[in-house]
Amino acid sequence: MSVDSQSREPDSKSRPQGESGLRGNMNVLEVMFTVIAYNGPAVVFMGFIPVAILMGNGLGTPALFLAAGLLVLLIASGLMKVSSTLKRPGGFYAFITAGLGKEAGLAAGFGAIITYFAAVLSVYALSGVALGDVITLFHGPSIPWPVGGLIVIAVVSLLGYFNIAFSAKALVIFLGLEMMLIVVYCIAVVAKGGAHGFSFESFEPSNFVSGSLAVGGLFAVGIFGGFEATVIFRDEVRNPEKTIPRATYGVVATIAVMYAVTAFVFINAYGADVVMEIVTNDPSGAAGASVREYVGDFAYSAAIVLLFTSALALALAAHNILSRYIFNLAADGVLPSKLGVSHPRHVSPHLASVLVSVASLVVLVVLIIARVPKAGIYGYLAGIYSYGMLFMMAFVSLAIGVFLLRRIRGRTFHAIAMFAAAAVMAMTLVFASLNFDLLSGMTGALGVTVLILIWLFIISGAVTAVRIKRTNPKVYARIGRQ
Repeated sequence: MSVDSQSREPDSKSRPQGESGLRGNMNVLEVMFTVIAYNGPAVVFMGFIPVAILMGNGLGTPALFLAAGLLVLLIASGLMKVSSTLKRPGGFYAFITAGLGKEAGLAAGFGAIITYFAAVLSVYALSGVALGDVITLFHGPSIPWPVGGLIVIAVVSLLGYFNIAFSAKALVIFLGLEMMLIVVYCIAVVAKGGAHGFSFESFEPSNFVSGSLAVGGLFAVGIFGGFEATVIFRDEVRNPEKTIPRATYGVVATIAVMYAVTAFVFINAYGADVVMEIVTNDPSGAAGASVREYVGDFAYSAAIVLLFTSALALALAAHNILSRYIFNLAADGVLPSKLGVSHPRHVSPHLASVLVSVASLVVLVVLIIARVPKAGIYGYLAGIYSYGMLFMMAFVSLAIGVFLLRRIRGRTFHAIAMFAAAAVMAMTLVFASLNFDLLSGMTGALGVTVLILIWLFIISGAVTAVRIKRTNPKVYARIGRQ
């Protein structure tokens, strides 16, 4: 294998602080936990998995999670190959630029902003409700969800202002507790033999294609959202050449196995013959009831607390990722340059973080004043996040394939595999576009309008690149962290 001279890039850690600006010393485990926290394992277990079983391919959900994991692992392998060559911290924004050009890259950068901003906002509504449940659990007063949401914004804003190592340590604790709950639950169900013995019907071909495989695919791919954030933190990890690949593969493998096993155990906890009826009647409470049945009231109470800490960790992780996308765009000169300057002491994207906090607060207050239901805020915005992630994964797969084919010799087969992954992701994106109401819960004119606005915002990134090319060639040359 050989790499042409164009693809040789200096490591971002060797760049002057004015250009890159972020530093850190996170190890593999801290990076993995920071990214997996973005998935919110307790949120996925308590709320996502029952709905995926109900609306997707039913009993075949565990197998579909594993299949999606293999697809994302393929994309991750291409991402790591490009990352080892380019050594840039810009995530999808940088890699799509490298493969498809600056216009497509900046469109992806704008797509990342709307995707992660929607994720941040959606989880503030969820965490507000979860905090109220925790206070009620300990016999405290009932608080409105906006109060809880504003408290979480304050906590996340404070943690996000400092160096990523500060947040990483908190996320390691939160995620460790969540995973402990899931492991204890799985062990308890296995020890008791499930409802009436364990069935492996979930891995039968007939069940894999049962129900709505396409909808199930949307859910399955969605659980891997944010896996590319390992690359976003390139300047803030210990030995990026080793840490980033290990963390990336570790994240994808952990998510695939953890959620597939959890879904499989959950199905057997009720029994393959009745689980569909259970999730149909009570999709939001089925997982919690199962925890109470197999592990006890204490574990159920712990699950309520961990649902809140999971939402808090998710909000913090999404905030950190979004702050770094904004920081990278500002460092390239696309956004105001002050947002691309790191804190002199904490070496964090502090101004980008403050911008995210203020924007989140303003939009959330507007939604509260408009009396948008809390379920609507979470559902609508989570749908936007899921759609944006599909867009980015489809385009980064294509970009990696093009990059491997054009700039790294001896990678033709790998490039073809990436094109195949891009085709699968593109078909999934088309299905999501045609069924945006199902993905987001926004029906009729509202769903169509929001979908149009999403694409207008993404396209505005490409238009901005064209304008910058004409008015400021030096900034144009830097697009994509070049």
